[in-house]
Amino acid sequence: MYRFLLRPKWLLLHVVVLCSVVGMLFLARWQWDKHIAHDAFVETVKGRLAAEPEELALLLSANTPAADIEWYVVTASGSYVTTGELRQLNRTQNGFNGINILTPFQINNGPIIIVNRGFVPDGIQVPAAPTGTIVVGGTARTSQIRRTGELTDDQSASNNEVRRVDLAFIAERIDQTIAPIYIDLIATKPASPSPPVPVPPPNLGSGPPHVSYTGQWLFFSLCAIAGWVFAVRRSAKSARQALAQAATDEPQTLPSA
Repeated sequence: MYRFLLRPKWLLLHVVVLCSVVGMLFLARWQWDKHIAHDAFVETVKGRLAAEPEELALLLSANTPAADIEWYVVTASGSYVTTGELRQLNRTQNGFNGINILTPFQINNGPIIIVNRGFVPDGIQVPAAPTGTIVVGGTARTSQIRRTGELTDDQSASNNEVRRVDLAFIAERIDQTIAPIYIDLIATKPASPSPPVPVPPPNLGSGPPHVSYTGQWLFFSLCAIAGWVFAVRRSAKSARQALAQAATDEPQTLPSA
């Protein structure tokens, strides 16, 4: 009765359904892994932001990997470099468009770092960086990279505008050796005028709905299996009905006298 399942069109259907189910299960697992990774990232960031501030110069002198410094609140004593300030384009904050101000900062007896002094709305004059020795405190960040589809930075050395905090590119642009960490400024001592306005802390909310996506892919895979079962049962029922009809229509042979 189920020999029809070995017909070419049915074999093709088996392969399509199997590949679809395997693919959807793979996507469900992929979304679940992203959920786990996001939760781990959130816990790491929360823990580092809640830790006591670290002296950045000590971390850098100990050759601590940049990834192990990121998201800690760090402090540094030194002075802003008067040349090499850059503007990060296409920023938004609190509903306003504007730029972020990236200023080189010479750590006392240490390297030069980039300090993101904060956000300045369009139409507002960018204030000069404070002079003299100050203490900056902020969130340590690692270099940003260009993602697929994003615009590249202008290679012109005379241009003071960048699209991301790409530290290797910035080092080449300002012709300085800089640390592999930059700071999103929170505050300075003595206090600096505003604007620039410090950039907000990272959004550590629920994030993308990876759990929902996982459930959707599992549901779709079950639908594919249920559809295959329904098609098989329907075809088997039709085959039984055809056999029964053939038996009914078969002519009866009368016994001879």
